[in-house]
Amino acid sequence: MVTFFLMTSNLAIIALLVNSTDVTRPRNDNNNTPITPDDPMNHDDYFNVRSMVTLEDLFKNRAHYGHVTGMRNPWMSQYIYGHRLDVDIINLDKTLPMLHSALNFLAHIAYRQGIILFLTRYPAHVPLVERAARDCGEYAHCRTWDHPFTNTQTLFGYDIRLPDVCIFTHTLAPPNQLHPAISDSNKLLIPTIALCDTDCNPNVITYPVPSNDDTTKLVEFYLTLFQQAIMAGKEKRREKDSSN
Repeated sequence: MVTFFLMTSNLAIIALLVNSTDVTRPRNDNNNTPITPDDPMNHDDYFNVRSMVTLEDLFKNRAHYGHVTGMRNPWMSQYIYGHRLDVDIINLDKTLPMLHSALNFLAHIAYRQGIILFLTRYPAHVPLVERAARDCGEYAHCRTWDHPFTNTQTLFGYDIRLPDVCIFTHTLAPPNQLHPAISDSNKLLIPTIALCDTDCNPNVITYPVPSNDDTTKLVEFYLTLFQQAIMAGKEKRREKDSSN
């Protein structure tokens, strides 16, 4: 029997440092440890994720469409530009840097050979999510959630390697409640990335991306971006391993 161990905390702590790194100035190192130029932690965009998506791309794919004003979650108000005909309009100027941060984090996880899990319970997204996970060599869970994170001994009989990041294309699950995997991820300190529409609570997500989360074309666009970030991280890892 092969037992896998949880490595989430180590990868998460390392990757969370990425957004605080400024490549325009050297880090203060009291131990006089030499800085390696090719170290991803010395760059704010080592995987060039900012070139993957622009504000115009988000607008053309209708990422700014929210729900009707009456469904607004108060915590999403800071990401809403305004409303028209009682429909909230998401501020894409705030969405873009948050999306870049999520993609950067995802690329770092892939670079460190972490396990990435895609999740959704939205029926129209299921085939897209499963195909995207398969195409980039990762995993997907789109069925009824039986708490495999917190109930591993009962389900499998032994401890398993848990994912290092979870990606949600839709934060809700039937019957219109928060996806239980989000709660389980938070309990175990597993970082999460999620599209957050105007009816969502972004506070329960590590890397929320304010955006329409219903349109199939838009979700397919985001999945392509996630795939590109993952493959960029894996490609950098292959280049590093081959040079050693």
